[in-house]
Amino acid sequence: MKRFSNIAALARAGGPPDVVLACGVFDGVHRGHQSIIATLTKLAQARAATPVVVTFDPHPRAVLNPDEPLYFLTTVEQKLDIFQGLGVEAAVFLTFNAEMAAMSPEQFVRRQFLAPNVKVRGICVGANWRFGARGRGDTRMLKRLGRQFGFVVCSVPELTFYGQPVSSTRIREAVSRGRLRFAARLLGRPYSVRDIVSSGRGIGHDELDCPTANLRAENLVLPPAGVYAARARLARDPDVPRSGIAYVGTAPTISASAAPGTEQPGVELHLFDFDGDIYGEPLEVEFAGFIRSDRKFPSLAALRSQIDADIAVAKRSLARV
Repeated sequence: MKRFSNIAALARAGGPPDVVLACGVFDGVHRGHQSIIATLTKLAQARAATPVVVTFDPHPRAVLNPDEPLYFLTTVEQKLDIFQGLGVEAAVFLTFNAEMAAMSPEQFVRRQFLAPNVKVRGICVGANWRFGARGRGDTRMLKRLGRQFGFVVCSVPELTFYGQPVSSTRIREAVSRGRLRFAARLLGRPYSVRDIVSSGRGIGHDELDCPTANLRAENLVLPPAGVYAARARLARDPDVPRSGIAYVGTAPTISASAAPGTEQPGVELHLFDFDGDIYGEPLEVEFAGFIRSDRKFPSLAALRSQIDADIAVAKRSLARV
């Protein structure tokens, strides 16, 4: 999918003259976001226009609350893949900064949505979407501006599940608490993380006879430390799901010399029946089911024995799904 930094860049690249936009942060691209995008594609078809998503990088909260830790459900690359699967043809990632945060609602629309050689035929947003300095703009104001600048506005009602809104915050909480099935129902798919495979300690291959692909997964939401049945997709063949077992944590048995709390949890994936070199490649790991919590073992031999048992459980679990 084509990615642009603003609407003007879309035009300069010879993009479509008529577009319909969906605007939001879209972390997770969950079922609520999918409802907005479904409205986008229908409106684009009705208006003979191209469906385009407008989002932000960095996340607005990273600018507005820089001291607040922020963890994400999806990487930019994951978002692009999901957008494309939903029928979006291009994505604009606006650079959110202090200048943008200070714009009035009208300034924001003029500068971020309007550009020469591009006609915005419509804008789709969630019913509670806010824009402009201190969130002064709402869908009512956006519709007024739409009449002024010649675009229609579709305000998509909030999607609820068990009486509460489907939201990225709710999904982050579910994943971090290990409620993966619940998170999957809000997302519309199993939760997964994607990152570049990095080098590890080498102990998995050399001493445990269980080679793993290591993902640092920095700034991504992870489930509780433990072992999970997993499926994975390699960038080289993304349409081929591969079975495996994933570990989330800091490897306390191996990292005994590290001070408690000083290591950041990561993801280690062991793929069944796979012996390729994937260092430096993108890898997506889907958490298919919880097996056990993390713990420190008295020896590498004890850990090796437990890994064998975990692999057997994972294979049975994945065979049932």
